[in-house]
Amino acid sequence: MHIYKTIKNFLLDQDYYIDLWQENIHIYGFQKIDVLQENRAVFVLEKFTLEILGNNFRVLKLTNKEILLQGSLKEMRKL
Repeated sequence: MHIYKTIKNFLLDQDYYIDLWQENIHIYGFQKIDVLQENRAVFVLEKFTLEILGNNFRVLKLTNKEILLQGSLKEMRKL
């Protein structure tokens, strides 16, 4: 359990982080969601805007600054 807490503390100490696995996209630290559609999502972070393009996006979990999406990712870019 100690390793889990260490990793969690390390990640949550960051302004933001984005991680991908299988068909999941996890974004922590966004300030606002500009667009959330089945094939496109746009998130405003403190220093940049992130656009995600793909297919079949659906929200699995959402909090005030964290989201977990499921879908097929094609492209991710900084706007």
